[in-house]
Amino acid sequence: MKHSTPPTLPPHLTAYLASLPVASGAWTVRLRSPGRINLIGEHVDYTGGLVMPAAIDKAIYFVARPLSTPEWRLHAIDLCEQHTLSLPIEGPSPELWVNYLAGIGVQYQDQGQFLPGLEVVFGGNLPSGSGVSSSAALEGGMAFLLNELLNTKLSRPELAQLCQRSSNTFLGIPSGIMDQFASLNGLATGPIVLNCHTLEFEPVKNALTDYTLLLINSMVSHDLSDGAYAERVAECQRALAAIQQRTPETTHLSAATLEELEAVSGQLDEVAYRRAHYVIEENERVRSAVTALEAGSSHKLGRLLNATHAGLRDEYEVSCEELDFLQRAATALDGVAGARMMGGGFGGCTLNLVREDRLADVLQTVTDAYRATYAIDCECYPVRLAAGTSLI
Repeated sequence: MKHSTPPTLPPHLTAYLASLPVASGAWTVRLRSPGRINLIGEHVDYTGGLVMPAAIDKAIYFVARPLSTPEWRLHAIDLCEQHTLSLPIEGPSPELWVNYLAGIGVQYQDQGQFLPGLEVVFGGNLPSGSGVSSSAALEGGMAFLLNELLNTKLSRPELAQLCQRSSNTFLGIPSGIMDQFASLNGLATGPIVLNCHTLEFEPVKNALTDYTLLLINSMVSHDLSDGAYAERVAECQRALAAIQQRTPETTHLSAATLEELEAVSGQLDEVAYRRAHYVIEENERVRSAVTALEAGSSHKLGRLLNATHAGLRDEYEVSCEELDFLQRAATALDGVAGARMMGGGFGGCTLNLVREDRLADVLQTVTDAYRATYAIDCECYPVRLAAGTSLI
């Protein structure tokens, strides 16, 4: 798996800055907030599970300068939208992208910080809605920016917790912490294994030198996903509650064993049982994936990726027809060790472990087959691993 080169501001952001009035002052903060992939450990972060994410070379870039007025002038250049937010921040805005930033500001306000007037311009090359967590990059970038300006000296794990609180309380999204944590704490040398219950993490040695990671974007997002995330959280909580009646020392679902789940299977509805079964097995797959990656075993890691996809499709039920097609089409080809859907589901990307000398052929064959079946041109992104959020 390849690593990225040092970042610079993307040309379209630089051009936009040049079009703005210079009288307002110098741009004092420039930073890069990356997207993330998750190699394995999907939909287990909110159950306190193990995940193996990595920051990538696609990112949102932030540039900010001070204002003398009590407001934030926000420029979302990739959306061609601007918004002025009065300070202090009183509540949500009708625009979702504004709320991702406003929620971070509210977290600092709640800590007793006085928010300064700012003009903030952001944009980049991170595809929205593709499962690489553009929302976490947006939150993490703003949290990092304010941490620098206010000199609050929060650690990167503390910033990730702040972002998660913003998602949970200001946006009302019952998300786990993996996306924000990976974006802020990723390493250019390889993925990390994160325990989402304790927030302990460590690097994973990457010995797969002849393989690369390819994201294939299905370009679909089904309405079925509305509310499905919260449903999965609630289903996992039902399973945990049943297990805790028998073994109260089990503090979170990912700490449960299959034996503990089987012992209460008669007390659970079928859906909650299947969700919990997937979660417990996925945690074991993460542990096995660490061994596979450090041993350089593409065959073993590929089998684990395929098993995760099957679990997400059949037990967790967050896949869709298009993602299943892309996964089957890729894994049928020589040079693809394994593939799975990545992210929240119901659309977005598949993550494919591809031998580098077969990358071009795999990309062409899968995209041609997808176009012939669905009349959709999918987008493909070979990804390099990168460091977490950083100043430029």
